[in-house]
Amino acid sequence: MKLKILMENTAFQTDVKAEHGFSLFIENNKDKILFDLGQTDALLHNAKLFEIKIEEIETVVLSHGHYDHTGATEAFLKANSKAKFYVKRGFDCNRFSADRYVGVPLSCPIPQNRIVYIDNPTEISEGIYVMPDINISDMQDTHFNKFKVKEEDETHDDKFADELYIAIVKNEKLSLISGCAHRGISNIITSASAKFGLPINLILGGFHIKNESEQKIAHLADRLNTFKIEQMCPCHCTGIESYVLLKNACPSIKMQYGHVGLNYFL
Repeated sequence: MKLKILMENTAFQTDVKAEHGFSLFIENNKDKILFDLGQTDALLHNAKLFEIKIEEIETVVLSHGHYDHTGATEAFLKANSKAKFYVKRGFDCNRFSADRYVGVPLSCPIPQNRIVYIDNPTEISEGIYVMPDINISDMQDTHFNKFKVKEEDETHDDKFADELYIAIVKNEKLSLISGCAHRGISNIITSASAKFGLPINLILGGFHIKNESEQKIAHLADRLNTFKIEQMCPCHCTGIESYVLLKNACPSIKMQYGHVGLNYFL
């Protein structure tokens, strides 16, 4: 099984495009999956460069309904006529950060006949599961910040009830893919461990700890060190400075920061 970061905030190749966003390509035998769609159609540029045929993607999983994870929806739909979109209900709610709209693109809604709403763990390819439940056991490791949801005349805090993640079971080990981990990467790990009960090979994705306090990052490190995790690849909303603090506090975990084009093989 191959994982390739297709879009991320950083890139080391001059011919690829990077932006504030995230997308991961997963190839499992003949199955081709995209986890999130970045912020713009730059995603298609990178896909072409890496010889990934967008028209052959069969499954799209959206971690949550923010613009930097769903922004290439219109471009993707123009290039792909068959992929199903796996989401939780409410992913397309009216989302704001301060007064700025940060939800899914309003210009191009996903056709209803291509949406699969997830209420329970769902296997989308051999050993690959879409996981809709993230139980919050540690409120300190949550990242709701100033995010709000507006519904008619009412505005309330966004608790990201639509957030989901991918769990991969391979060789009797568990790997987890997150988009932004607004509900907390340690809460994702705890929820997945309770479900699968397997040692953890890889954690990849956004941890949403950019600009968080050293105290909060130290708390997360303490939580992570209670798990047996072989390797981690934080990226996107993790932030380089926060990543360095986390890496130094978790010496037993092999860790590298994600970037466009980075591969993992499971």
